[in-house]
Amino acid sequence: MSTVIMMFILPLGILTYFWDRRNYTQSLALFRDYVSRISRSDLPLSEKMAKVDEMFYQNGYKRVEKSGMRLVVENKHFNIGLLLIFFGLLNYIGLFLYLLYYRFLLKPRRLYADLDTQEVLRG
Repeated sequence: MSTVIMMFILPLGILTYFWDRRNYTQSLALFRDYVSRISRSDLPLSEKMAKVDEMFYQNGYKRVEKSGMRLVVENKHFNIGLLLIFFGLLNYIGLFLYLLYYRFLLKPRRLYADLDTQEVLRG
């Protein structure tokens, strides 16, 4: 049973891990385009910040700080590829270890949106 798990789950986890990393990069580019488009629009400042805040909220980010033209959001990303890698290497103990890693060791990803600078979004 253990060999079957290693043969199928581990390669699937590795592929999913790299697909997830690529997907995150593409999502970050979409966020950056949206924020730059909003920052160049003719809307009032409060409405610009509300639209950017709403976009991050709908994508699962939590607001950490909001002040003037700056918004800081964070999200703890559950990576199914990493879970499958843990499971493929360590079987059922790997599931438990990944959940401990996710709960206690994984740091949330922070994004800084600043509408009055040239680089409107940085990670």
